[in-house]
Amino acid sequence: MYQLDKDTKILLDSDVIRHFIKGEKLQLLFSMYGDHLVIVDVVKNELLRSGQIVTQVSNFISFNSIEVLTFPTDNFEILREFSRLKKRFGDGESACMAIAKFQRHIIASSNLRDIKLYCENNKIMYKTTMDILMDALDKEMLTEDECNEFISQVKKRNSRLPVNTIDEYRGMKGIGYDS
Repeated sequence: MYQLDKDTKILLDSDVIRHFIKGEKLQLLFSMYGDHLVIVDVVKNELLRSGQIVTQVSNFISFNSIEVLTFPTDNFEILREFSRLKKRFGDGESACMAIAKFQRHIIASSNLRDIKLYCENNKIMYKTTMDILMDALDKEMLTEDECNEFISQVKKRNSRLPVNTIDEYRGMKGIGYDS
């Protein structure tokens, strides 16, 4: 695990927020990362189109004073990159990737099919839902059983995660108990 620089932002993509809503741990995101969390207005708009989660998303943003970043349409580099990315990816991922590329922020997204190669090629750090669970476990904010219950709840609510237990994820990442 690494320490976040005071100016580093974590750009939340909609899939991570949905996972934490389904796993009933949305507040954990703020407890762990506080003022580092940012939701790009493009992602917020995506989330608010889903009527079932409007209240949860709105409350999460307002109760925690989460920064809603207006997409920087005055920055030509970001705007051009966003337009290019939108041809292949969703609006939310595209906005997060374009901003992160030029402002050096972290992306929180589990849509690895869309973001992984781009982030690696552009030296953008990213966190998946499972990485966030590992951070919560490392910080002793969740136990292994709570992580496993979260994974189970998210999967029961028709979202994909790559493993069934946090221990499987450790194995997948080659993370030992002493790390």
